[in-house]
Amino acid sequence: MNMQFTDLCFVTKDVLRLCTFYESVFGGKAEGDEWHSGLSVNGLNFVFLLEKNPDFYYEYTNGASNTILSFDVDDVDVEYERILSMDADIVDEPTTRPWGARSFQFKDPDGNILNFRSMPKG
Repeated sequence: MNMQFTDLCFVTKDVLRLCTFYESVFGGKAEGDEWHSGLSVNGLNFVFLLEKNPDFYYEYTNGASNTILSFDVDDVDVEYERILSMDADIVDEPTTRPWGARSFQFKDPDGNILNFRSMPKG
């Protein structure tokens, strides 16, 4: 079987709001409209799809409360200050975990959790 990962799709009630949030966090510029938009950053593709999209014959159910998207960053503390300045919903402050990673979590406007972490140097 030949398979290739393509994107992370967020089903949302407000496509443009979520696009703006992810543009602020990751940079780049989303393309699309209030029904369907995409954002590509460093090989990672985000798709934002309206919850009740007329282009589909069924409705999606919003709510990814069991989803955490994790990203390695150079400096967790610098990223924390940047995200904090965006008035994002912070789940926890930067903490060094027992296994050595330093991380913090925050939520996007729909409540999906993003985890930013730095691994120990050396």
